[in-house]
This record gives sequence, C-alpha cells and structure tokens, in this order.
Amino acid sequence: MARSRRLSSEQSSARLIEAATELLRLRPPAEVSVREIAARAGVNHGLIHRHFGGKDGLVSAVLERIFRQTGRAIVASMDSDPAEAVYQGLKVLMGERWIAPVVAHLLASRGGPEGIPEASMMSVFGRRLGQDVSPQVRMVVAVGEAATLGWMLFEPLVARGTGLDGLDADQRLRLFASTLAAHLAPLLNA
Repeated sequence: MARSRRLSSEQSSARLIEAATELLRLRPPAEVSVREIAARAGVNHGLIHRHFGGKDGLVSAVLERIFRQTGRAIVASMDSDPAEAVYQGLKVLMGERWIAPVVAHLLASRGGPEGIPEASMMSVFGRRLGQDVSPQVRMVVAVGEAATLGWMLFEPLVARGTGLDGLDADQRLRLFASTLAAHLAPLLNA
C-alpha cells in the first residue's frame, strides 16, 4: 500500500482554513466539530490544536483570511475610485456574510475583541493619511464599519423597510458603497 506524502505545516494550515471556511458557510461554529473540519481537510484533528490552539483559533484564522481579502479588494481600487473600492470590499464581505453573526457570537462569548482579528479599514486610512489620523476620521470609519456589519446582518429587512427592495441585491450594494464612499473619500483627500 502506498503511503501518502506528508504535508508541510503551511499546507496543513491552508487545508484546515479552507475546510473550516467551507463548513462555516453551511453551519455556525457550534455545529461544526474539530473532527469534521479535519476530516474534510484530510488531516489529523490534532493539527487544529497544534496550528491554531483549537477551534476558536481556527475560526479566527478563517476570519483573518476573509478580512485580508476584503482589504486587498479595497486597496486595489482606492486610488482610482473610492466608491468602486468600497464596493469591491463589500462584495467580498457579502459573499461571506455568515461571518457577521460569527463575529457577534465571538464578541459576546469572549466579552470583548481579544482574539478576534482586526477588521478595520483604519489600516487603509492609516497608510494613506499617515500616523496622525484625527478622531473625526476614525469615527467616520467606525460608523461605516458599523453600518457594514448591520447591512450584512439585516440587509433584507432594512431594504424592505426603506423601499430599497425594488432594487436587486447588487444595485443595493453599489448604492450602499457609493454612499459610504461619499463620506469617506473627502477624508482621504484631506
């Protein structure tokens, strides 16, 4: 019987993150077991503890990957078209909208943001504006991020309540992005 080749640490981690992402798209973390994730990844379940410290660490790694993808999508268009940049970032998040209740659950169960990857556009603004970012700019970014989390959780309800349900989901997302960008763009050019 032929033995399969041993995976590197990076390969095992990548497989676990991908498997966890696939399963978390289907069910909340409490309904996904470590053994199920490992089986889907084709690795021993002990590697989750070794590489991530446990399931919570793996869930955080999944979130971090999605937040990095969101940041890359925003940065790719930020200089040319802030509305398109925000739209591209929102598109990534809306494709993974299951993360909003997961983040809310982690915040509640941990009593704060410790151990949850940073999901802020402040890094984009910090690079663009330098180290001295005013509290007003920080608050505009915070309001935009809070609105985004709310949109991820409640978009169908909010769309119906505001009469925006006559637009398709992509039209609503583009309108949301352009509205956010209209408030953020002047701060970038200040």
